[in-house]
Amino acid sequence: MKAGLFYLFETLGEKSPAQAYKEAVEEAVFGEKLGFYAVCPAEHHFAEHYGIMPDTLDFLSWVAARTKKIKLWPMVIVTPLNEPIRLAERVAMLDQFSEGRVVFSVGSGYRAYEFIPFGLDIKDNWKIMRESIEFCTKAWANGKISFEGEFIKVKDVEIQPKTFQKPFPPVYITTTRDDQIRWAAERGYYVVPSAGFSIYELKHVFNLYKKYAEENGREDMPEKVAFKWIYVDKSLKKAREIAEKYFMKTLFAFFQGGEHLYNLLARKLKETWPKDKPWPGKENEINFDTLTGNIEYTSCAWGDPQKIIEIMQLLKEQGTTMFIGGFNMGAMPTELVRKSMKLFAEKVLPYV
Repeated sequence: MKAGLFYLFETLGEKSPAQAYKEAVEEAVFGEKLGFYAVCPAEHHFAEHYGIMPDTLDFLSWVAARTKKIKLWPMVIVTPLNEPIRLAERVAMLDQFSEGRVVFSVGSGYRAYEFIPFGLDIKDNWKIMRESIEFCTKAWANGKISFEGEFIKVKDVEIQPKTFQKPFPPVYITTTRDDQIRWAAERGYYVVPSAGFSIYELKHVFNLYKKYAEENGREDMPEKVAFKWIYVDKSLKKAREIAEKYFMKTLFAFFQGGEHLYNLLARKLKETWPKDKPWPGKENEINFDTLTGNIEYTSCAWGDPQKIIEIMQLLKEQGTTMFIGGFNMGAMPTELVRKSMKLFAEKVLPYV
């Protein structure tokens, strides 16, 4: 199984943006040495503490200059908030700069307050995302093009440079929606389950994608991705103590504007949970035990290496080939992040 490093860039009043950025780059460099496959920053706007990363491509260019192999995999670029011509140019430039390490990993956005200052309505987010993907891939693969969509209208433009990868980098869409999975599979794009905290939700997404891909004469996804927040410690007791402290800070920051996504995730979780299994959660109760106490459904993987191996094996049994871990959560000190990364790389990855 491959592994990636997810970054939300929380400061929570405990770190400056400069410190958060510097630590993330240093952790990515350290991660490459440990054998991590990808670094995965999230784009967010206008929040003082939650997600101070308005430009993942700028951040990844810094990582690219300090590394040789690690994949540059945004989680995600919010395409509706990026002007499409500039987006196509900048992704292509980073792909050239890094000699083909970019994954074009995108999403439609889920926080309404991020759309309003751009003069956009979040209800159009998925439509704009689809047009952005189609425009960028067409621009990278061809010469002079014109594009006539509902939101994107471009006439006689040729993007330079083209991408290093031909015809363009792999395209991944992060989504909870079955119709988005079908749309992607029909066109040869791939998907990342939004959160995918339940193994049954993961299996649903992977199986549905494969079904739609086969129906359209397409190949299955090259990487099947699962995400969780994570903390690893030699001591099971210490792992829980640290994970609970920092994961709950991340969770409460998420709820300030993330209710829409939470409701979508909760609905999908229930839809895909087996009818013959007792529901693991409790209505209207959100606490660490409810969210992380069942390894079949946990949003934070915490424990000693053996427990983490069990969780990774469960993910692998559903078809997961790549685990993206939120090692840096809740403005955690970088010393703890690195300790957890090192234990995961040395004591977990070799066994999964």
